[in-house]
Amino acid sequence: MEIDPGGNCLRRFIIPVNFRATDYVGLIDWQPCDVTPPTVLRQISYHEFLKMIQDDVPMDGRDFIKFPSHTQAVERIVKLVTEASRKRVGPHNRDEFIRATLESRKQMSQLSPKKITKITLS
Repeated sequence: MEIDPGGNCLRRFIIPVNFRATDYVGLIDWQPCDVTPPTVLRQISYHEFLKMIQDDVPMDGRDFIKFPSHTQAVERIVKLVTEASRKRVGPHNRDEFIRATLESRKQMSQLSPKKITKITLS
């Protein structure tokens, strides 16, 4: 049971899992869910997709949208998010940390080495 946020009454928590399901898909009641197709399959119609399955057409020749999966930029962002979670508490503070770091990197990349002058000591 859970306590209402107002603290006035108790609310019974019902687990939304069907433990009597006979297969994996039956664990969840799919009726209230808004199920959408995966992004890479949105360009294929439902009937075309069913025909491809029935005819056992290989997906190799299909032109899918190219998504970068594991690039250096992705690794950089994962590292930054991990660093933010160590240094800041709360989603707002982490978001500010990430935005400030990205803005700082953007400004630093615009600096030209020619603009930096050497200071000579006499």
